[in-house]
Amino acid sequence: MSVFTTFAAMLVALFALASYDVLVARPRLVQDLAGRSDLLALNLDADLNFGDSTGAARKLDALRSSPEISRACLFTADKRLFAHFNRSALPEQCPWPQELGRLGHRFNGNKLLMLSPVRFEREVVGHLAIDYQLESTFERLRQYGLVLGVVFLTLFAGATLYAAGSRRLVTQPLLALSAVADQVTREQRYDLRSPVISQDEVGRLASAFNAMLATVAARDAALRRSQALLNNIVEKSSAVIYVKDLDGRYLMVNHSFRMILPPNAPEPLGNTDEMLFDAETAHIMRQGDRAVLASGRASSYEETAPGTAGGARTYISEKFPLIDEFGQIWALGGVSTDITDRKRSELELEELVNIRTRQIADTNRELAESLGSLQRAQDELVRSEKLAALGSLVAGVAHELNTPIGNSLLAVSTLLDQTTAFAAAVESGIKRSALNTYIGDVNNGSQIVLRNLHRAVDLVASFKQVAVDRATSQCREFQLDEMVSEILLVLMPTFKKSGIRVSHQIPQGIVMASYPGPFGQVLINLVNNGLIHAFEGQEDGEIVITALPGSGDTVAITVRDNGIGIAPENMGKIYDPFFTTKLGRGGSGLGLNIVYNIVYGVLGGRIDVKSALGEGTSFILTLPVRV
Repeated sequence: MSVFTTFAAMLVALFALASYDVLVARPRLVQDLAGRSDLLALNLDADLNFGDSTGAARKLDALRSSPEISRACLFTADKRLFAHFNRSALPEQCPWPQELGRLGHRFNGNKLLMLSPVRFEREVVGHLAIDYQLESTFERLRQYGLVLGVVFLTLFAGATLYAAGSRRLVTQPLLALSAVADQVTREQRYDLRSPVISQDEVGRLASAFNAMLATVAARDAALRRSQALLNNIVEKSSAVIYVKDLDGRYLMVNHSFRMILPPNAPEPLGNTDEMLFDAETAHIMRQGDRAVLASGRASSYEETAPGTAGGARTYISEKFPLIDEFGQIWALGGVSTDITDRKRSELELEELVNIRTRQIADTNRELAESLGSLQRAQDELVRSEKLAALGSLVAGVAHELNTPIGNSLLAVSTLLDQTTAFAAAVESGIKRSALNTYIGDVNNGSQIVLRNLHRAVDLVASFKQVAVDRATSQCREFQLDEMVSEILLVLMPTFKKSGIRVSHQIPQGIVMASYPGPFGQVLINLVNNGLIHAFEGQEDGEIVITALPGSGDTVAITVRDNGIGIAPENMGKIYDPFFTTKLGRGGSGLGLNIVYNIVYGVLGGRIDVKSALGEGTSFILTLPVRV
């Protein structure tokens, strides 16, 4: 092909040169010769008019400088020879060019014959005939041909070398690549590789082809593994798996499907349900298939099919359309799971659940009755706890009021005795000094009575306020330090007898709008809890109540003791009802439970505890300033 292309190109070039000679060079040569003839004719008109043939011959002889012109003949108007020029030494006749009688030109072999008129003032006085040799033109064409021949031979040699190199570098590698591709196509062997001869474009193509084969081989191996995995899953699955075409013929079934076929059933592949099962079963299956194909969506429902051991089996069937790359449904897939045993188990389980439900209902009824009894017992214990606290309160009130009232009674009885003695002295006459002494004693006694009565009034007021708060549980504003002082005043008889010091360090100005009754109950229970549990085996101790403003609108109230602390294993149970380490020894197990319920319920706060054995316990109440 390369040599043929080169040869065709040379022929085209030669044809172009020849065409140039015919179409361009010859008309240009005729035009050039016509111009020279016209110029010469302008110089010969005078010689023709005056009959000067010698002068005309001299002028024609000037054409000798043009080697292409071989002969020139000057004729008169009546076509007689007047003068001529002949380049050759041999005499040569100048006949009238009959073939050029119309005044023109003609190519004759290697000559160009031209006849031009000689005019004098637009009158033709003669004719000039010139023979022009075309040897130079033909010589030029021969040189062109020689050059084209040399070029052709050079191109032929180059094309031959190019063809040989192309065969070695391109054709042979491509043929080898094509052979490998053909073998891969025929034998499906993706382990074959094309030889890579060079690193040029063909070599890169072979490398890319080999890389593509490696990729295809990897994908083919992955596909085979995936197909083997899928086949194993399908074949070894306990579910019945199958694929049908649009006419209901089975395209694929697994081992579980073959196990449900009736005895002597034909090969399922290529057959329909009507050929494999009884008419009723086949009709139900086909009806479900048509519904799925019509809707184009997956559907799940129960089906019944005969079992291998006789008796119908129940299956939950999931049927779905298979869609090709064009979005068209081409087949139907199905997965059916045997749920016969499960349904039987469900029925048995349902019966068992009903039995258990009745038993649980009976148990719940008994538990509800027990819970009611327990709740009533707990309420009784809470009331007992409150009555015990009320008894302590009454005993405290009696104890605290006993001192000022006893002092007042002693002072009044002393004043009565002194008044009786003073009255007897008045009967017998008294001195001024005795009167002054009596007045002083009366004044001192009155002061004693007044102070003790004021003390009794303050105690009664405090007890009354605490009692009102405990009884009403109304929300009101109160000063925190005053409220704690009143509560400690109520508890004073209790901790005075125990020898434990109870004090508070609460700054003035903390105003709370909360429930003083429940708050007092919490504080009393925490102090009593400390008095009962914190100082076992100790003769002295201290309980301190502190308060600090917290983050936001809260206040942190801490009840801290330096007692024995709480055991770690009991930390998670201290708020449980009826949990106490003093069971039968003054502990009811409800004190901290009541505290927990009041803090989180009525007061809307939070309670935390910190304790270490041998170091004491701290209860931290975080309460909102305004509930």
